[in-house]
Amino acid sequence: MTLDTSNTLSRIVGPVNIASGTSTIFTGTASHVYTIKSIRIVNNTAAAITVKLGIGGVTDALLLVPPASIDAGGWAEFDGLLVLTGTETLQANASATGTTITVSGLDQS
Repeated sequence: MTLDTSNTLSRIVGPVNIASGTSTIFTGTASHVYTIKSIRIVNNTAAAITVKLGIGGVTDALLLVPPASIDAGGWAEFDGLLVLTGTETLQANASATGTTITVSGLDQS
């Protein structure tokens, strides 16, 4: 039996810091399809931080995760299926520095 590595769950991003303001967390590669299974954001600070995520930006029309306040020392997790194709980007907006994000899924190139 041969292992199909296109169906192996792996860490696509992180853990990496989310900068204060808007930043690009991930940029796909042309001709690849990514299926995101899990996004975990951890707040490593002593104060709550608000974070939102989107594909290609963080305006309301592009949001995957609306603004969510993550308590000091807390975490938030998205557990579902999300598809990114080609050079689409996953972007984050944070009210302060101090959070880290980890994205897991499939790179189906």
